[in-house]
Amino acid sequence: MKKILYVEDDTINALILKKLLGKKYEITVAIDTTTCLEIIKKEIFDLILMDINLGNERMEGLELMKRIKQIPQYSDIKIVAVTGLSLAEEQTQLLKEGFDAFLLKPVDEFTLKDTVQNLLNDVS
Repeated sequence: MKKILYVEDDTINALILKKLLGKKYEITVAIDTTTCLEIIKKEIFDLILMDINLGNERMEGLELMKRIKQIPQYSDIKIVAVTGLSLAEEQTQLLKEGFDAFLLKPVDEFTLKDTVQNLLNDVS
């Protein structure tokens, strides 16, 4: 079973995503950047879904994504921005900065599943 890490500070959003993807993928939730960095030291994931606005964190999702991609075993991992930033310029900027895909909150179930499946090349 493919493993997905979801970095999300909102417990309701985390529960919804786990419900949508949990039957097909193993989902681990990190509630903040510190927890995320601790988890990825111990486990290897196939995909990361990441909220951009992580509350009162000292490090936002964009900086966290860049730090993760500097870790050798994660240099090629696909990271999806999951955010409420809805302006086209904001979406384009996130992709230019290094995110592999973009999902707008509230996340559409079919778009979420399609994006995850495509990035994992999981056509089963």
